[in-house]
Amino acid sequence: RDEKIRVSSLEQPYIIEAFCLGHSEFVSELCIPPNHPQLLLSGSGDGTVRLWQYLCGTELDCFKMSDVQASGCQKARCTVTRIVHCEQGDYLAVLCDGFSSVYILQLDVVAQKLIHRQTITVTQRAWDIAFDDSSGLWILDGGMVVLYQAQEGHWQNILQHPDKWKMEEAIHGQMEGSQDSVIGNNYSSLYKVSLNNVAQYQWKKELRIHRTLNKRALEPGQLSGHSKRTRV
Repeated sequence: RDEKIRVSSLEQPYIIEAFCLGHSEFVSELCIPPNHPQLLLSGSGDGTVRLWQYLCGTELDCFKMSDVQASGCQKARCTVTRIVHCEQGDYLAVLCDGFSSVYILQLDVVAQKLIHRQTITVTQRAWDIAFDDSSGLWILDGGMVVLYQAQEGHWQNILQHPDKWKMEEAIHGQMEGSQDSVIGNNYSSLYKVSLNNVAQYQWKKELRIHRTLNKRALEPGQLSGHSKRTRV
Protein backbone atom coordinates (compact mmCIF):
# COMPACT_ATOMS: atom_id res chain seq x y z
CA ARG A 1 0.00 0.00 0.00
CA ASP A 2 3.05 2.24 -0.25
CA GLU A 3 3.57 4.75 -3.04
CA LYS A 4 7.34 4.86 -2.47
CA ILE A 5 9.80 2.78 -4.49
CA ARG A 6 12.87 1.81 -2.48
CA VAL A 7 16.09 0.82 -4.22
CA SER A 8 18.48 -1.56 -2.46
CA SER A 9 20.94 -4.32 -3.30
CA LEU A 10 20.23 -8.04 -2.97
CA GLU A 11 23.22 -8.44 -0.66
CA GLN A 12 22.01 -5.74 1.75
CA PRO A 13 18.28 -5.19 1.17
CA TYR A 14 17.91 -3.40 4.50
CA ILE A 15 20.06 -0.51 3.21
CA ILE A 16 18.02 1.88 1.06
CA GLU A 17 20.29 3.39 -1.58
CA ALA A 18 17.66 5.54 -3.31
CA PHE A 19 13.97 6.43 -3.29
CA CYS A 20 11.81 6.89 -6.37
CA LEU A 21 9.15 9.33 -5.21
CA GLY A 22 6.27 10.59 -7.35
CA HIS A 23 3.34 8.18 -7.21
CA SER A 24 0.41 9.33 -5.11
CA GLU A 25 -1.08 5.83 -4.65
CA PHE A 26 0.24 2.30 -4.14
CA VAL A 27 2.81 0.92 -6.60
CA SER A 28 1.23 -2.02 -8.45
CA GLU A 29 3.78 -2.94 -11.15
CA LEU A 30 7.52 -2.67 -11.84
CA CYS A 31 9.43 -3.42 -15.04
CA ILE A 32 13.13 -3.07 -15.92
CA PRO A 33 13.76 -3.30 -19.69
CA PRO A 34 16.49 -5.94 -20.21
CA ASN A 35 18.19 -3.84 -22.88
CA HIS A 36 18.06 -0.70 -20.70
CA PRO A 37 18.97 -1.95 -17.20
CA GLN A 38 19.51 1.59 -15.94
CA LEU A 39 15.81 2.40 -16.41
CA LEU A 40 12.74 1.42 -14.41
CA LEU A 41 9.07 1.56 -15.36
CA SER A 42 6.45 1.65 -12.63
CA GLY A 43 2.66 1.52 -12.57
CA SER A 44 0.40 2.64 -9.77
CA GLY A 45 -3.10 3.01 -8.46
CA ASP A 46 -2.85 6.69 -9.39
CA GLY A 47 -3.27 5.67 -13.05
CA THR A 48 0.22 6.64 -14.22
CA VAL A 49 3.20 4.90 -15.77
CA ARG A 50 6.47 6.52 -14.73
CA LEU A 51 9.98 6.24 -16.12
CA TRP A 52 12.92 6.41 -13.70
CA GLN A 53 16.67 6.36 -13.45
CA TYR A 54 16.16 4.35 -10.33
CA LEU A 55 19.75 4.19 -9.08
CA CYS A 56 19.60 7.91 -8.36
CA GLY A 57 15.84 8.16 -7.85
CA THR A 58 15.27 10.55 -10.76
CA GLU A 59 11.89 10.62 -12.49
CA LEU A 60 12.28 11.06 -16.25
CA ASP A 61 8.68 10.97 -17.45
CA CYS A 62 5.12 10.48 -16.23
CA PHE A 63 2.44 9.13 -18.55
CA LYS A 64 -1.19 9.50 -17.44
CA MET A 65 -3.37 6.65 -18.64
CA SER A 66 -6.42 8.91 -18.46
CA ASP A 67 -5.02 10.85 -21.44
CA VAL A 68 -5.54 7.86 -23.76
CA GLN A 69 -8.85 6.57 -22.43
CA ALA A 70 -11.87 7.02 -24.66
CA SER A 71 -14.01 10.07 -24.01
CA GLY A 72 -16.71 9.33 -21.48
CA CYS A 73 -14.98 6.13 -20.30
CA GLN A 74 -12.64 7.71 -17.76
CA LYS A 75 -12.84 6.10 -14.33
CA ALA A 76 -12.30 7.85 -11.03
CA ARG A 77 -9.68 5.21 -10.20
CA CYS A 78 -7.37 3.45 -12.61
CA THR A 79 -4.82 0.86 -11.50
CA VAL A 80 -1.98 -0.14 -13.81
CA THR A 81 -1.77 -3.91 -13.37
CA ARG A 82 0.71 -5.03 -16.04
CA ILE A 83 3.65 -3.51 -17.93
CA VAL A 84 5.48 -5.75 -20.40
CA HIS A 85 8.40 -4.72 -22.59
CA CYS A 86 9.40 -5.73 -26.12
CA GLU A 87 13.07 -5.20 -26.94
CA GLN A 88 12.38 -4.88 -30.66
CA GLY A 89 11.27 -1.30 -31.02
CA ASP A 90 11.17 -0.72 -27.24
CA TYR A 91 7.41 -1.15 -27.19
CA LEU A 92 5.45 -1.39 -23.96
CA ALA A 93 2.07 -3.01 -23.47
CA VAL A 94 0.12 -1.64 -20.51
CA LEU A 95 -2.92 -3.20 -18.88
CA CYS A 96 -5.26 -1.45 -16.44
CA ASP A 97 -7.66 -3.08 -13.99
CA GLY A 98 -11.18 -3.46 -15.34
CA PHE A 99 -10.46 -2.07 -18.81
CA SER A 100 -11.16 -3.81 -22.13
CA SER A 101 -8.16 -2.23 -23.83
CA VAL A 102 -4.42 -2.77 -24.03
CA TYR A 103 -2.34 0.37 -24.46
CA ILE A 104 0.79 0.30 -26.62
CA LEU A 105 3.46 2.79 -25.60
CA GLN A 106 6.96 3.24 -26.97
CA LEU A 107 10.01 4.05 -24.92
CA ASP A 108 12.12 6.80 -26.47
CA VAL A 109 15.41 6.31 -24.65
CA VAL A 110 17.12 9.34 -26.23
CA ALA A 111 14.32 11.77 -25.37
CA GLN A 112 13.54 9.85 -22.14
CA LYS A 113 9.83 9.90 -22.93
CA LEU A 114 6.90 7.49 -23.10
CA ILE A 115 4.86 7.87 -26.29
CA HIS A 116 1.40 6.43 -26.94
CA ARG A 117 1.28 4.53 -30.24
CA GLN A 118 -1.93 2.51 -30.27
CA THR A 119 -4.90 1.30 -28.24
CA ILE A 120 -5.99 -2.30 -28.78
CA THR A 121 -9.62 -2.94 -27.81
CA VAL A 122 -10.53 -6.53 -26.97
CA THR A 123 -13.97 -8.11 -27.21
CA GLN A 124 -14.39 -9.16 -23.56
CA ARG A 125 -11.82 -8.24 -20.91
CA ALA A 126 -8.04 -8.33 -21.03
CA TRP A 127 -6.85 -10.47 -18.10
CA ASP A 128 -3.15 -10.67 -18.95
CA ILE A 129 -0.57 -9.77 -21.61
CA ALA A 130 2.88 -11.01 -22.63
CA PHE A 131 5.42 -10.64 -25.43
CA ASP A 132 6.99 -13.75 -26.95
CA ASP A 133 10.51 -14.18 -28.36
CA SER A 134 9.26 -13.17 -31.82
CA SER A 135 7.93 -9.83 -30.50
CA GLY A 136 4.34 -11.03 -30.73
CA LEU A 137 1.90 -9.65 -28.17
CA TRP A 138 -0.36 -12.30 -26.62
CA ILE A 139 -3.54 -11.09 -24.92
CA LEU A 140 -5.79 -13.20 -22.72
CA ASP A 141 -9.20 -11.87 -23.76
CA GLY A 142 -11.75 -13.50 -21.50
CA GLY A 143 -11.30 -17.21 -22.23
CA MET A 144 -9.68 -16.60 -25.61
CA VAL A 145 -6.08 -15.96 -26.59
CA VAL A 146 -5.38 -13.38 -29.30
CA LEU A 147 -2.10 -12.51 -30.95
CA TYR A 148 -0.97 -9.12 -32.24
CA GLN A 149 2.17 -8.34 -34.20
CA ALA A 150 3.65 -5.06 -35.34
CA GLN A 151 3.42 -4.54 -39.09
CA GLU A 152 4.79 -1.25 -40.44
CA GLY A 153 4.42 0.40 -37.06
CA HIS A 154 0.83 -0.79 -36.49
CA TRP A 155 -0.16 -3.72 -34.28
CA GLN A 156 -2.52 -6.07 -36.12
CA ASN A 157 -4.49 -9.12 -35.04
CA ILE A 158 -3.05 -12.41 -36.32
CA LEU A 159 -6.02 -14.70 -36.80
CA GLN A 160 -4.12 -17.85 -37.72
CA HIS A 161 -1.21 -19.07 -35.64
CA PRO A 162 -0.16 -22.70 -34.95
CA ASP A 163 0.26 -22.12 -31.19
CA LYS A 164 -3.06 -20.36 -30.50
CA TRP A 165 -5.20 -23.45 -29.92
CA LYS A 166 -2.55 -25.04 -27.69
CA MET A 167 -2.39 -21.95 -25.49
CA GLU A 168 -6.17 -21.61 -25.32
CA GLU A 169 -6.53 -25.25 -24.28
CA ALA A 170 -3.93 -24.92 -21.52
CA ILE A 171 -5.26 -21.61 -20.21
CA HIS A 172 -8.89 -22.75 -20.32
CA GLY A 173 -8.07 -25.68 -18.07
CA GLN A 174 -6.35 -23.44 -15.53
CA MET A 175 -9.07 -20.77 -15.53
CA GLU A 176 -11.97 -23.17 -14.86
CA GLY A 177 -11.06 -23.46 -11.19
CA SER A 178 -9.88 -19.90 -10.66
CA GLN A 179 -12.23 -17.74 -12.74
CA ASP A 180 -14.46 -16.81 -9.80
CA SER A 181 -11.55 -15.73 -7.63
CA VAL A 182 -10.01 -13.72 -10.45
CA ILE A 183 -13.24 -11.91 -11.21
CA GLY A 184 -13.61 -10.95 -7.56
CA ASN A 185 -10.10 -9.52 -7.36
CA ASN A 186 -9.86 -5.75 -7.18
CA TYR A 187 -7.58 -3.05 -5.84
CA SER A 188 -10.12 -0.89 -4.03
CA SER A 189 -8.85 -1.91 -0.58
CA LEU A 190 -5.35 -0.62 -1.40
CA TYR A 191 -6.38 2.98 -1.99
CA LYS A 192 -5.87 5.61 0.66
CA VAL A 193 -8.90 6.52 2.69
CA SER A 194 -9.60 10.24 2.72
CA LEU A 195 -11.67 11.76 5.51
CA ASN A 196 -13.36 14.93 4.30
CA ASN A 197 -16.01 15.12 7.01
CA VAL A 198 -14.50 17.19 9.83
CA ALA A 199 -17.47 16.59 12.12
CA GLN A 200 -17.07 12.82 11.76
CA TYR A 201 -13.35 13.12 12.53
CA GLN A 202 -14.04 15.16 15.69
CA TRP A 203 -16.68 12.66 16.82
CA LYS A 204 -14.25 9.73 16.41
CA LYS A 205 -11.55 11.66 18.23
CA GLU A 206 -13.82 12.41 21.20
CA LEU A 207 -14.92 8.78 21.27
CA ARG A 208 -11.30 7.63 21.49
CA ILE A 209 -10.62 10.07 24.33
CA HIS A 210 -13.75 8.91 26.20
CA ARG A 211 -12.72 5.25 25.87
CA THR A 212 -9.21 6.06 27.09
CA LEU A 213 -10.55 7.86 30.17
CA ASN A 214 -12.92 4.96 30.98
CA LYS A 215 -10.05 2.49 30.64
CA ARG A 216 -7.90 4.48 33.06
CA ALA A 217 -10.78 4.72 35.54
CA LEU A 218 -10.98 0.93 35.63
CA GLU A 219 -7.30 0.22 36.22
CA PRO A 220 -6.60 -2.76 38.58
CA GLY A 221 -5.48 -0.65 41.54
CA GLN A 222 -8.47 1.64 41.45
CA LEU A 223 -10.83 -1.25 40.87
CA SER A 224 -9.60 -3.17 43.97
CA GLY A 225 -9.78 -0.05 46.13
CA HIS A 226 -13.33 0.51 45.02
CA SER A 227 -14.18 -3.09 45.95
CA LYS A 228 -12.82 -2.67 49.49
CA ARG A 229 -14.88 0.47 50.06
CA THR A 230 -17.94 -1.41 48.88
CA ARG A 231 -17.39 -4.19 51.46
CA VAL A 232 -17.01 -1.63 54.30
